[in-house]
Amino acid sequence: MSAIDPYQYIIVEQQYSHKLKVKVLRAENVTKGALGDLLDTPDPYVELFIPTAPESRKRTRHIDNDINPEWDESFEFILDPNQHNVLELTLMDANYVMDETLGMTSYPISNLKVGQKEMVPFLIGKTTKVHLELGLEVCSANDLRFSLALCDKEKLYRQRRRERVMLGIKKLLDMEKPQFLPSNPQEVPVIAVVGSGGGFRAMVGFSGVMKALYESGVLDCATYIAGLSGSTWYMSTLYSHPEFPKKGPEQINQELMKSVSSNPLRLLLPQHITNYVQALWTKKSGGQPVTFADIFGMLIGETLIPNRMDSKLSEMQEKINEAQSPMPLFTCLHVKPDVSELMFADWVEFSPYEIGMSKYGTFMSPDLFGNKFFMGTVVKKYEENPLHFLMGVWGSAFSILFNRVLGVNDVPGGSTMEEELEHIKPEHIVGEDNLDNDEEPRKVDNQSDHQHAQASWMQRMVTSLFSDSTLFNTREGRAGKVHNFMLGLNLNTSIPFSPFSDILTQNGPEEEVDAVTDPYEFDRIYEPLDVKSKKIHVVDSGLTYNLPYPLILRPQRGVDLIISFDFSARPSDTSPPFKELLLAEKWARMNKLPFPRIDPKVFDREGMKECYVFKPSKGDKNCPTVIHFVLVNLDFRKFKAPGVPRETEQEKEFADFDIFDDPETPYSTFNFQYSNKAFTQLHDLMEFNTLNNIEVIKEAMKESIVYRKENPSRCAVSLSLSEIQNKKFLKRDPRGLVHN
Repeated sequence: MSAIDPYQYIIVEQQYSHKLKVKVLRAENVTKGALGDLLDTPDPYVELFIPTAPESRKRTRHIDNDINPEWDESFEFILDPNQHNVLELTLMDANYVMDETLGMTSYPISNLKVGQKEMVPFLIGKTTKVHLELGLEVCSANDLRFSLALCDKEKLYRQRRRERVMLGIKKLLDMEKPQFLPSNPQEVPVIAVVGSGGGFRAMVGFSGVMKALYESGVLDCATYIAGLSGSTWYMSTLYSHPEFPKKGPEQINQELMKSVSSNPLRLLLPQHITNYVQALWTKKSGGQPVTFADIFGMLIGETLIPNRMDSKLSEMQEKINEAQSPMPLFTCLHVKPDVSELMFADWVEFSPYEIGMSKYGTFMSPDLFGNKFFMGTVVKKYEENPLHFLMGVWGSAFSILFNRVLGVNDVPGGSTMEEELEHIKPEHIVGEDNLDNDEEPRKVDNQSDHQHAQASWMQRMVTSLFSDSTLFNTREGRAGKVHNFMLGLNLNTSIPFSPFSDILTQNGPEEEVDAVTDPYEFDRIYEPLDVKSKKIHVVDSGLTYNLPYPLILRPQRGVDLIISFDFSARPSDTSPPFKELLLAEKWARMNKLPFPRIDPKVFDREGMKECYVFKPSKGDKNCPTVIHFVLVNLDFRKFKAPGVPRETEQEKEFADFDIFDDPETPYSTFNFQYSNKAFTQLHDLMEFNTLNNIEVIKEAMKESIVYRKENPSRCAVSLSLSEIQNKKFLKRDPRGLVHN
């Protein structure tokens, strides 16, 4: 067996585009006709148009009063060589009122040979000639990376991080016997920390978790931190902080508590809305799509990172380039407008190094996300999206807030926001309907005229961004929207999430039974993305299930131990806490990924606990152990620190609270304002629950180290070169099958 990364040998099929270089040199004898020339000397310019190109129309500057103009201007078009591409040239005369067409002609691009330049005179009318230099070449460098392997920067990070993790484990397991300690980097397990969605509840809870992991030394043993929705907001706040990791979560959490103590909806006052609209007009005028997710991102950014609104995801590389911190991983979903997210959703992963979809083996550097692509090449580049835009996309389910805050419409029956989120689906967010027919018209209540006027004013300001004034009431406006970075690619189906699964796993018949039985769940996850759509909708990943397991279950990352924190809403504090984890298990099995059996009956046997451990079955290869932490208040009521009882009535009263059964609902998913007391209670609860189970984490670490000692060659997976050769090429065929 060879200690290699076999994924680098798998070649993901990719297509190459052609680049047409056009140099508009000069024109001779430009004329407006005999009568026209008597009245005026033309001010000519040239317009180039290729209907099949993504950036299809370009033009030169106009030159005043010149019948023999010289432009000497260069342009580029990215073309699909399988299309019938025709260059249409129009000679125009610039006028103050309306430009005049002087003549048109066309040229088939198929007349050009790749690698050669040609001087082509275009005859317009009987006397005018426009001289162009044309050159056709193959685009040698794609802006998309087509591969199943991790990028080189992440591989280098993992190599460096492994050295640091080995030191961290030895420090954490200081008194352990040598058989439980790694003796070389190959014996170091890959540990991932996972945070669920759940709005500010998840964000505040995760802040307590991170403080405990940081101060206990467990964070020094982790390679990845993966977040979804609310957890990504905390990760963004932490990793964008200029003093992290030198300054730990304790001080940063104090800043966070101050940030969430006031209502963020104050930021919807006119002076703030005006600034948002101006910024988004700039974005829209540059050719980028704008939705309410943009505004929600600004709202979240102004609340959590007000002094870092210019922060970018790529800037987080500074926090991990020396492997000084775990690598943060964020996620959203690409969804189709007319399909439930439980049936179809592509997981999009974000790291400081790359953004992409492993389902298709396509990745790009963070600064290219949102750029206009064609066949893997950027055809129009924009500035990198600010971090707050991504925060809005990662938590875009909460854009439903605009319906309530701006008074657009109420929902039937006076349902709560919790209930709205529970029933929201991507088709409710990205559908192409003009109106929400399933929602009643806005009702008149006893609010003041001033509130109605303010809502009406904000509606006018915000909807001024959109060409369709009814979009404020539509589903489409609630999703994030970006240019489709896979536009024009030949994509008949997806790539297996785990192409070596037939070698690595041998699931028995009994393993095919799932505890989650909805027959439509993930029913269409193998369908491909629509590569003809110019834009794609991206939404909150919590709309499919509320844990970001796809990020860390990628076999390339070879994660041995998952420490998972679930802040998802439950009907009550005593409700079983495995709903999201069972969905993650089903998704993993459908993608042939190793995952421990989640037995929901453990709740009947053992009752409610702060955490549950799910281990691989005997003989399972490359299967991670999952430590599943639950949002529950048990021992915290009696102990202020592990093993330290509460003594005073004040201490006992502080810890005597419920999460989901509190009638005041201070921890509602839609609560975006936390009092200092509510923040401290939830923060301290999750800090305590984590510290109270450090020994559980240590035991799982030791078992992972023992596994690594028995399998020292494991990188992502370990295969012989002969096995890799059998899998070397992944090709697609029109029947939607992937074969080698």
